[in-house]
Amino acid sequence: MIKRNVSASISLAVCIVSSLALFALVFTMPSAFSWFYTAFNGETASAKAVIKTVVTAFYICAPFAAAALFMMIKILVNILNEKVFIMQNAVLFRFLSWCCYAVLIITAVFGLRYIPLFVISFAMGVVGTLLRVIKNIMQSAVELREENDLTI
Repeated sequence: MIKRNVSASISLAVCIVSSLALFALVFTMPSAFSWFYTAFNGETASAKAVIKTVVTAFYICAPFAAAALFMMIKILVNILNEKVFIMQNAVLFRFLSWCCYAVLIITAVFGLRYIPLFVISFAMGVVGTLLRVIKNIMQSAVELREENDLTI
């Protein structure tokens, strides 16, 4: 139990730091990505189109990322409060997977203009599917726990 709490606490800290990084990126993404991209690829006419594509995709995906981070924080707080097998966690996992699938679709569309975004699409597809499996396991565990609670 102590090991689980340490792991959940570390995960919670990572989620909080990631939330802060996302918040900072919302305000700095255009200049930060522009600097990063031109530093490695030079200032070209196509660079402006790539920067615009990636920054636009980022801003469309940012609310889904923020929602996902919020849901992960809520799940981890539940775990730290020893509320593991509850229906709320299964619902949160379901919404988490939908956020991943939303980012998959967005980055796939923008990937038509900048092919490396397909890597994010693929990753979000894998993570979204993994979260659906975890949601199904969690939901089954909740149902089993509720059934056992009714047994004398």
